[in-house]
Amino acid sequence: MLSKLSNSLDVKTLSNLVFGYLPNVLMAMILFFLFWFANKLIQQVFASFLKKMKVEKEPTNLLLKGARVGLYIFAFLTIADQLQINIKSLLAGVGVIGLALSFAAKDTVGNIISGIVIIIDKPFKEGDWVSLGTLDATVTQIRLRTTVLTTFNNETVVVPNQQISQERIINYTITPKIRVKIPIGIAYKESISAARTALLETTKGDTRILQDPLPRVIVTDLGSSSVNLQLRFWIENSDDQYTFIFEYTEKCKLALDKAGIEIPYPHLQLFVEDTRGIRLLSKAAASDSSENK
Repeated sequence: MLSKLSNSLDVKTLSNLVFGYLPNVLMAMILFFLFWFANKLIQQVFASFLKKMKVEKEPTNLLLKGARVGLYIFAFLTIADQLQINIKSLLAGVGVIGLALSFAAKDTVGNIISGIVIIIDKPFKEGDWVSLGTLDATVTQIRLRTTVLTTFNNETVVVPNQQISQERIINYTITPKIRVKIPIGIAYKESISAARTALLETTKGDTRILQDPLPRVIVTDLGSSSVNLQLRFWIENSDDQYTFIFEYTEKCKLALDKAGIEIPYPHLQLFVEDTRGIRLLSKAAASDSSENK
């Protein structure tokens, strides 16, 4: 039985194939270790070069990762060729799969491209306080597909980079000096000059408020039931903006109360035209009133 099996396998031919292919396997293993060593060397040299060029942490990590992926692809193709794998057919298959994936994951690709643009353009960096649309938050982490933000309520918000790239971005950290605006309204019968004096008095003696430019009070709008004013002043640190808004909104209310200046609430004034129908209703009401007496 063994003799029949050995004859059917043709041991000599099989051994020739194995020993003939063995050098390719050994060379592939050597290439694997060479590429592994080359990756370590390239990462160290490239990282040192980028550090000397004073490149930021985020683009440095991205460039190192890109170099590593590129080397891995080149190593895979080289080793596959050494093992006599049909690379052309492999690349064609990868191309078809890649085309299908590109349609399925176009949003992911868009987010990654936007992430690369954010890292290169650097509208903000980790630790910056920014405003994105209606959201004010601190940048916690910039990733390739998303950016992680932390709000003042310690809420973690993960925003796709493609959405960020389409928003208006205000970076308060780049220009920390900021103007604080406190809106408040007074009644039409009150003196704007007296209100201005009372509001400006609240800022005196506060060393946190910059004196260049000086605090001022302006009229922003003539509303339906109030003259709308705005107390404006500059502070050195944008992080304190909301603290000042809360503090000085209360101070302005107390200052106007102390000065006897009315802060109105919305109200409706109704004028009734003197017509024949109104006069008849008035007479009927007066008649009912007299009968009840």
